[in-house]
Amino acid sequence: LIYPALWLARSDGAVMKRWVKLTLLSVSAIIILVVLVVIPVGGSFLITNSRFSFPERDRLDPETVGLSVTEVEFTSSDGVALRGWWDPGESDAPAIVFVHGLNRSRLELIERAGESRQRGYGTLLFDYRNHGDSGDAYTTLGVDESQDVCAAIQFVDGISPGREKIIWGVSLGGSTAILAAARCGGVSGVVADSAFLSFEETVSHHVGLIFRLPAFPVASLMIFLTRMRMGFDLEDGNVERAVGNLPTVPMLFIAGSEDRRMPPDRAERLYQASANPLSEVLVVEGAGHGRAFRQAPELYLDTVFAFIG
Repeated sequence: LIYPALWLARSDGAVMKRWVKLTLLSVSAIIILVVLVVIPVGGSFLITNSRFSFPERDRLDPETVGLSVTEVEFTSSDGVALRGWWDPGESDAPAIVFVHGLNRSRLELIERAGESRQRGYGTLLFDYRNHGDSGDAYTTLGVDESQDVCAAIQFVDGISPGREKIIWGVSLGGSTAILAAARCGGVSGVVADSAFLSFEETVSHHVGLIFRLPAFPVASLMIFLTRMRMGFDLEDGNVERAVGNLPTVPMLFIAGSEDRRMPPDRAERLYQASANPLSEVLVVEGAGHGRAFRQAPELYLDTVFAFIG
């Protein structure tokens, strides 16, 4: 009786060890699969294919903020239909092209457009690709969206020839504004609120911020997959380099001191990359991501319009 019992005990112990080993191997394989396949692939498709839209905090009509707009439509160089609102303002004042953030729409900047119109500026609010009322396309965090801003600049040129143009963007819109200024030129200044440094840097930063995972290999795989799927060069999304290539264009970089997504040191780096003596940087104390205007509207608007002036 004793020997069979010992044999069974040893057998049960061996089975248990094999079960534990197989369980650990299975769990490890699942973790590796999630980290090296599911998150990079899912993240890449989330970047490019999502058409999620945040509900705008203030769904104001143009008339409410003092705009008298015409519905307009123009086409990006790769054929994407873009829709927006145009208010010509005073003919001797510059026109401002407003560029909204990721998963937002032209409504995000409608109050700022209204403030601009009160000062006589022409205003163009539009939705870029894969956002709002504009056509379907892939989202590329500024690379292809810069074509949309160039199309907006060309629209203003066509409807109001010879007019000075300013680009004013927030978050992704701030970075896209800079990329567009480098891509097609024709602008007298850029206001970049909460801009990031590059496609590569912002993906890596957000993978760490959201998933608490290292840039390598997770973000590196996500970036590689997106670049291969979309067929662009990473330098096409290098905002910091674009700033350095625009010595004749003054830029105002705005950040919030409490912004974890695009911390204020990004604005400082972009400012340092600018060779234009008229470039400025504004850090609004207590403001989170894209919230500088809400946090300190008077300081924000005074700074922007003094810069444009």
